[in-house]
Amino acid sequence: MRKQLDTVVSPKSTLTRPIRKLMATWVEPKFYADVEYRDITSEGLLRASSFKGLFRKDQS
Repeated sequence: MRKQLDTVVSPKSTLTRPIRKLMATWVEPKFYADVEYRDITSEGLLRASSFKGLFRKDQS
């Protein structure tokens, strides 16, 4: 995953609210995560979730 993210490193954050985080590495939002889950709790959290992979937005 690190090799993929290294290809889209950004010199600054693209967030609307500034966040001060020392040693942070910002990246352009070019990927999406494939996540599987069984349910969503009443608090809006994913139940029994698992990470399936990371994919570029411009790939199918």
